[in-house]
Amino acid sequence: MPNDPSTASIAPLRGEFVNASEEVGFLHHQAPTILRDLRRAVLLCALCYWLFGVTDVMALGLHGAIVPLLARLTPPLIALAGMAMVRHTAAPVKTAYRLSTLTTTLGMASYLVVVCYRPYDTLLHGTAIGLMVLAVLIFIPNRLPTAFPIALGGSMVFVLLAWYMHTEDTRHLISMTLMILFANVFGVVAANRHARLWREQYWAQQVLTNLSIRDPLTGCYNRRYLNAALLDGEIARARRYRLNLSLIMCDLDGFKTINDTHGHHAGDELLRSFATLVLAMTRDTVDTVVRYGGEEFLIILPETPLDGAVELAERIRATFAGQQLQLGAATLSTTASFGVVSADFAAARAVTPQALIAAADELMYDAKRGGRNQVRSHQLTPHLGFA
Repeated sequence: MPNDPSTASIAPLRGEFVNASEEVGFLHHQAPTILRDLRRAVLLCALCYWLFGVTDVMALGLHGAIVPLLARLTPPLIALAGMAMVRHTAAPVKTAYRLSTLTTTLGMASYLVVVCYRPYDTLLHGTAIGLMVLAVLIFIPNRLPTAFPIALGGSMVFVLLAWYMHTEDTRHLISMTLMILFANVFGVVAANRHARLWREQYWAQQVLTNLSIRDPLTGCYNRRYLNAALLDGEIARARRYRLNLSLIMCDLDGFKTINDTHGHHAGDELLRSFATLVLAMTRDTVDTVVRYGGEEFLIILPETPLDGAVELAERIRATFAGQQLQLGAATLSTTASFGVVSADFAAARAVTPQALIAAADELMYDAKRGGRNQVRSHQLTPHLGFA
């Protein structure tokens, strides 16, 4: 993720990230909050909606209020039943939004049934519709592009129905219509502002997190990220699914000589060039590249057997050895040495991160002792390096 928060463009009208992957990441991160807010909103709205059924009984009598009461009962029951299933779906946020769309549409439609049965309470209905508009737009979690048509469409159908029945003075109907329009306008502005602020806050947190776990020079992850259970997590996943896990330890050859001869700025450019190459040749969101030390890099390759890791190390080695970096009047070039270690968790059950890193590090130094610009590899067995 870029360190510059300005790169996270938010669509001005719908209040969502322009980049689809950023929006998906936001929804995944905020899923517990969205589901919690939806559960609370459904419970509170259902309670209020049902309690207003008392006014139906008072206006129509118990027998006459049966249809309005059934209309009021249907959307909350569907919402409560849907909430029980949301957590068990593969995409809970998407399912939650669909549930919100269904129940708010039914809620608006069912209230029109109440309006038809109580035509002489138009102004009271107008107040209720205004509150429902604000609930749909602000209180019940949903996408703004979906919630706004529901709120506006439902309220405009009510307005047309109220004018058709015309049980109130014209001036009262005009005032009520304006009030409902204003509720839609203010509600959509508030919902848009909330959506934007929520995403801006999320992006700022992501940037701060990214800055704390990334090496500012190369853009690779740093040792802090590695030590924060990164490798433990990959090992646990490999053990659970009985997969291969490979590590590549890389070290630039003759780096101290380049620093002493051309200065630290030249060394930094060389490190950045190597990191860019490695990041380009590894799988985005799958492999992890860590700046392990000054000129040492660690590559973590999930679901990769030894031969695949060795092939990658050889390609990086050959490509980097053939590169030349022009820095002013100087042309810089060097090589790198690689140690590759792999563990097959279909055959073995436990290995420590320290054992994997130590084995890769020893192989890398063995490549240096063997003449540098080489790849040395080893397949760990249940009798070597396991706890």
